[in-house]
Amino acid sequence: MNSSILTNNFLDAVEKFVNKNLNRKDDIEILILNYFKEKDLIEFDDFAFLGKYVNGLFRVIQSGGKIKEFNNLEQVKKDLGDNIEKVTSRLREITFSSNEECKIQIEKNYIELSKEAFKNIQHLVEDLDHIKKYLNYLKRK
Repeated sequence: MNSSILTNNFLDAVEKFVNKNLNRKDDIEILILNYFKEKDLIEFDDFAFLGKYVNGLFRVIQSGGKIKEFNNLEQVKKDLGDNIEKVTSRLREITFSSNEECKIQIEKNYIELSKEAFKNIQHLVEDLDHIKKYLNYLKRK
């Protein structure tokens, strides 16, 4: 499966599988190429799981305000903040050995403290959620 992730068609296959365009496809291509310079498929799968988990936390927070009996909203917000920090740390790790242009792009798009970076992280973890679903599908196939 490792070689299939490195092909140009992998993200296209993910989009076809989920019947939706990825929000941050260009950045994910950069991350995948950089990821496999230093890491392996298991670690990429873990990163995709982290994205899926964070995306789930975003959904809980969005729906949590609508449910009156929901008592753990503050804990979910704390968990979300902790895990967003894990995502940004992983992004730094992945791009550590990248060229300067790539590092600047990832820093600007995800790590800077701005509304735009926060929105980009939301899109990235949504895309990672889709990738994780597709990876799970490939494992069962």
